Amino acid sequence: MSAGSSLSRQLLRMGRAAGHGSADGRIRFVALAIATFVLAVTWVSVVAAWATYQERTDRGAARTPVLRLHEGQGPEEAPLRLQFFLDDVHDRQVEVVFVEPASPDAPLPPGVSHWPGPGESVLSPSLVADGVGDRYGRVVGGIAAEGLASPGERYAYARPADGALTVEHAMLATGFGSQDAGGFGDLATVRPFSVFLSLLIAMLGLPAGLFAVVATRLGAAGRDRRTALLGALGASRRQLALLSAGEAAPALLLGVAPAVPVLGAALVTDLRIPFVGYELAAADMRAHAWPMVCALIGAPLLLVALVVLMHQWTGPGRSTRPRDAGRGRLVKVAAGLCPAFLGILSWSPTALATYGASRTVVLVSLLGTVGALATLPAAIALLLSAAGRGVTALGRSRGLAGTLLAGRWTQGRPGYLSRLVAGVVIAVGLLSVVQVYPSMHSASVQGALAMRERFGHSVLTVQVPHTAEGRSDPLAERLPRGAEVAVLDSTLGLANGAGEVKETPDGPVEVRQAVTVRGSCDALRGLGLPCPSGESALAVPLAEDTPVLRALLPASVTHVGVSRGPLAVRQSNVLVVYSPQGEALPLGELKSDALAVLGPGALVEGVGQGWIGGAALLSSQLRWVTLLGVVGVGLVALAAALNCLAEVVRFARSIAPVSVVTGSRRVYVAVAAWTLAAPLCAAAVLGAVSAVWVTLPYTTPPRDGELPPQMLSAAVAVLFVLALLVAGLASLSAVRESRRWRPRHD
Repeated sequence: MSAGSSLSRQLLRMGRAAGHGSADGRIRFVALAIATFVLAVTWVSVVAAWATYQERTDRGAARTPVLRLHEGQGPEEAPLRLQFFLDDVHDRQVEVVFVEPASPDAPLPPGVSHWPGPGESVLSPSLVADGVGDRYGRVVGGIAAEGLASPGERYAYARPADGALTVEHAMLATGFGSQDAGGFGDLATVRPFSVFLSLLIAMLGLPAGLFAVVATRLGAAGRDRRTALLGALGASRRQLALLSAGEAAPALLLGVAPAVPVLGAALVTDLRIPFVGYELAAADMRAHAWPMVCALIGAPLLLVALVVLMHQWTGPGRSTRPRDAGRGRLVKVAAGLCPAFLGILSWSPTALATYGASRTVVLVSLLGTVGALATLPAAIALLLSAAGRGVTALGRSRGLAGTLLAGRWTQGRPGYLSRLVAGVVIAVGLLSVVQVYPSMHSASVQGALAMRERFGHSVLTVQVPHTAEGRSDPLAERLPRGAEVAVLDSTLGLANGAGEVKETPDGPVEVRQAVTVRGSCDALRGLGLPCPSGESALAVPLAEDTPVLRALLPASVTHVGVSRGPLAVRQSNVLVVYSPQGEALPLGELKSDALAVLGPGALVEGVGQGWIGGAALLSSQLRWVTLLGVVGVGLVALAAALNCLAEVVRFARSIAPVSVVTGSRRVYVAVAAWTLAAPLCAAAVLGAVSAVWVTLPYTTPPRDGELPPQMLSAAVAVLFVLALLVAGLASLSAVRESRRWRPRHD
C-alpha cells in the first residue's frame, strides 16, 4: 500500500468525521441528500425526454407511408390507397387511417399483423379503452407498441367498404417507412424537443441548480476557515478536494439511492406521469438505458465537483482566514449578466409581434426568463450589500451596537446574501410564470367551454366527404326520432352578406361570403329562419334568434339564403343535425352511421368542437407547465427553508458572545432584523417587481396573459410573515445559546 493512497483514505475519513462534528452538519447532510436526489431525477428526466422524442420520431418515420410510386407503376397498380381522417373521442384527437390494400400481401404498417377485411378495423389499446366500439368498422385486432408513437396514442387502421376509396380521392403508397416522420397522431400535437427541454430547464433545472448551490454552501464559514488553515499548513488542492469529498460523500450516496428504484421502474414498466397522464414507454427507456444510468451517476459527481469548487482555497500563507480577494466574484459576474437577460425579456414582445411565435423567438424568450431568474438574486444581493454600508453608518452615528454589527456583517457578503434571497426571488418568479402562462389562452378556452355549455350535443354538424355527393338521405333515415337536419351550402351564391375587408395591392376589397341554408320548413323554422313560400331563395339577416347559425358561421357572414329543397348534398356542404327540444343527440351512434353511409371522411362534430378540441389539447399541454412549475416552486421553497434554518443556527452560535460585550440581549433582535428580516423582506418586494419584468413576454401584446396583482400582494405578505418568523426564531435561538456560552479557543 503506497503512502499516497493511505493519505487519500485518511483525508476522506477526516472529511467524513468533520462533517459529523460540524455545528450544522445535520442540516447540510439533509440538504445534500435531497439535492442529489433532485439533481439525479432532473438529469434522468432530461435523458428520458430525449429518449422519448427520439424513439417516438423513429416509430413515426417507420409508419409514414411512402407516397412515391415505383418507376413504370401506374396509379391503378399502387399497392395501397390511403386516406387520413381526424376524429375525436371525449374531446381527444383520434387519427384514423382508412386503407385499401390491393392484395392480401400488400405491405403492412408496423404493429399490425394482418390487414382487416372490408368494414373492419384495428385499434390502439387506448382507443379500445375509450369505448369507441365498432365506430370505424368491426374491430378484429389491435396495434402493437411498435406501431404507436406513445403507449397512450389514439390511432386506428380501418378498411372501408369495397370501392369507397378511389384513385382520385386517395393517397397512393407503395409501403411504409420513411426517412422523416409524418405529422400523424401524437406527432402532430407535441411541441418540439427544444421547447420542452427549455421548459424542463426553466421549471425543474433552475430550482435543482439552486438547491445544489445552497446545499454545497450551507455552513460555508466554518469550512472556509478550515480550508484556509489547511492551505496555510501546506495542503494542496487535491488534498483539500479529498477532504471536502469525504465530508459530502455519505449524503450524496444516500441521496442517489432513492433514484435507483425510480429509474428501475421506468426501465421495467410503462409509467404514467401524475397529473399530466402521459405514459412513459419502458421500451424507449431501455433503448437508452446507458445514458440514463450515466445521468444517474453524474448527479453525485457534479455535486462533488460543486463541493470542491465552491470552497475557497487560499494557498500557503500566514493567515488562517479566507482572503477577501476574489470573494463574491461569481456573484458580481452573475449580477453583470442580469441586465442582458432583462433586455432580452424587454425585447421579446417586439420580436413576437414582428416574427410571430417562431421556435427561435420562443427559445430566446425562455433563455431570458431562465437567465433573469438565475441572475436576479445576485443583483439584489449586491444592492443589499451596498445598503449594508448605510446600515453601518446609521449604527455608528446613533451608537446602536446591533445596527452597527449587522451593517458590518452584511457589508461585503454578497455570497451570503445571494443564497439568502435566491429562494424568495426564484419562487416568486416561477409562481408568476405558472400563473401567467396558462392565462394567455384562457379567452379561447373559456369561449369554447361557453359554447359547449350553451349547445352541448344538441347541435351537430356533418362534414360531407368527396365521395358522398347525393347520399345524405340514407343518413337522414338513421337520425333519432324528433331530430331535424338542414344543409349549409356555401357554393350557390344566393346570399350577398357583407363580408370582411382585406388589403390587396389595389387597395381594400370587401370579401363577400355566400351561404345558403336548405331544408324542410320544420328544419328551417327550428333554426329561426322563415320558410319560403315558393322555390326561390330568401335573403335573411342573421340575428339573435338564429343562435345556431351565428355559432356555426364566421362573423363576416351577416345574411344567409334560405330555400326549400332536397337534402342531396355536394362536396363542401355541411349537414346541420339538431334537436328542436335542445336534447343531447347520440354523438357516437351518429359518427358510426355517418361513416357507414357517407364513407371515409364523414366527420360529425358538436358546435365549436374545433375550438373545444384545441382547448382540450392546449389544456393537456399546459398541465406540463403547472406540474413542473409546482414542483419547481416546492423545491425552491424547501431550499430556502433549509438555508434559513442553517442561517438561524449559524446566527445563534456566532452572535452568542455579543451580549457579554454589550451587556444586553436586545442586540440579538436588532442584528436578526437587519441581517435576516430586512434582506428577506427586501427580496420579497424586489422579487415581486422582477416578476412583472420576467412575465413581460407573456403579458405584453401580442400575448394577453394576466398577472393578477392580488397574487403578488399575497405572495409578498406571506414572505413578510416568514421573514419575521425566521428573524424571531434566530433571536430566540441566540438568546438560548448565549445562556450556555462559555469562552473557547475558537
